[in-house]
Amino acid sequence: MRKSKRKRIAMNSKIIYSALSVMIFVLACGGGNKGFDSAGYSAGEDDLSIFTRACQQYFRGSLSHSKETFNTLIYRFPDSHLNSDAQLAVRKIEYELTGISEIPVEDDIGIPVYFPSVAVVGIPSVISTVSQLEVLIITTGTPPLTIEDAGAPDVTLVLYPEGLEEQAYIVSDSLSSWLSSHSSVPVQPGGDIISSVAPSHSGIVIVVGTDAAVDGSLLRSRSLEP
Repeated sequence: MRKSKRKRIAMNSKIIYSALSVMIFVLACGGGNKGFDSAGYSAGEDDLSIFTRACQQYFRGSLSHSKETFNTLIYRFPDSHLNSDAQLAVRKIEYELTGISEIPVEDDIGIPVYFPSVAVVGIPSVISTVSQLEVLIITTGTPPLTIEDAGAPDVTLVLYPEGLEEQAYIVSDSLSSWLSSHSSVPVQPGGDIISSVAPSHSGIVIVVGTDAAVDGSLLRSRSLEP
């Protein structure tokens, strides 16, 4: 597969993470409380103090400690108005640490499953389908990386790196429910193809082919344009 100029179109994911960064920065600098330890960290054990401390750890480069502190808030204060922001922060940190961000979503019978970090790749002629899938994937809470590549395959399939086969089938099942053109989406090892079409990505890769068509009724039900 030949290399070509790649264009990221994941604007929504950039907006989400940019907004999170601004929000964390404001809270970390402002503190929102006056109790700090000798190292300058927020010392309280209420939800705002814990959130502030996690933000400070994040901006000081202690990502693992920051993730642990955000999780403390999540489990200790499940009803806090900061809980959803803490969950978003954890997903962001997971992605920065591993390139993979798994979050729980529910299948058709309400059983929690995990949607992994994905990249969506397609040739220029299918970029509108790539954009539609991007929006649907964002609704799972895991903003994808989207790539336009003139050398990408022209068939729809899911590629996975070693160790992520199970997650790849979760992605395939989701795609099958989103695409009116497929009852099932093939899954296969990615090998060198992943490093060729998505060199900055270490998770699952969705290749969007010319045979792919997003279910229009699904888009309309979510107030999206087909």
